Amino acid sequence: MKTKSDKITANDVKKDEAIHHLINHKIARLVVTDKQYDKNGNPIFSKLEKIIEKFLSKEYGHNHFEIILTPGGFLNFDFPDTLLRKLDIENAENNNVKLLQKEANSVIINFFKKLGPTNMKKLKEIADFFTIGIDGYSNNKSIELVAIYNLKKEKVIQWTGKFYPTERQKRYLIRINDLSSHFIEVNNQKILILGCHDLNVFSHRGQANAKPNGWRRQLADEFKKLCIKNKPEIVLQHPHNTYSPRIWLLGWSGLVNLCPSIKHYASGINYSILNEGDVLRPIEKVLKQTRRGDVIDIY
Repeated sequence: MKTKSDKITANDVKKDEAIHHLINHKIARLVVTDKQYDKNGNPIFSKLEKIIEKFLSKEYGHNHFEIILTPGGFLNFDFPDTLLRKLDIENAENNNVKLLQKEANSVIINFFKKLGPTNMKKLKEIADFFTIGIDGYSNNKSIELVAIYNLKKEKVIQWTGKFYPTERQKRYLIRINDLSSHFIEVNNQKILILGCHDLNVFSHRGQANAKPNGWRRQLADEFKKLCIKNKPEIVLQHPHNTYSPRIWLLGWSGLVNLCPSIKHYASGINYSILNEGDVLRPIEKVLKQTRRGDVIDIY
């Protein structure tokens, strides 16, 4: 004889059916635009929150994702006061990265806290990990970090960031020189995490302009060897602005040729222009040319 506590209700049946009928996917890509940021590029929390709520409204109870992907600069932070004075790039790369990661971590913790318990409960059920592109700024220096956030444990489990700056950035960007930090294994899969311009390490056009014995070529060659050794299955890039379907095409092509182990990849998308004269191409084409494999776009 069943007791009252043993009775199975209609709601219990619905919940059980929902759990067992979830479709598992690799990557959910949260697409943002300049509408989620103010004129200075600072995120507007309420508008980012709406994107996450839209994602949950559409996918919760239907799909499960291993990773939620965001673009570079999804969040940002200010350098701590101790680093606001004249800062030597090399010294900062060797001695201050952990301090900057700590500052960024505080912003990430606050971001998820502000989402509220209901949204966080759903996020934990709908996905395993959340990648966060987060940039830090002082008066004349910057750093572009990427955090891998474990939603179940509610903490960052790995930090990495841009190691391959543009020509303009090399004077002020604090690079992440620990190349091994770009590789992580989660859910028994090898994943490669890239910052914005890092993908151009694999572009034959970009490398054609690098001096054979220069630091760019040497750095690119070292990183390629690590990629071959690690055999990534999933690659997640965190660019800042993507407005054309061709902007990352050569990089992706070069990387896939180098590492045939890759089954899934995606560029995080901030669908907006960076420079005057850039033209926004149709978003469907942009999304199609910046993904491979099991990637679901939310926009």
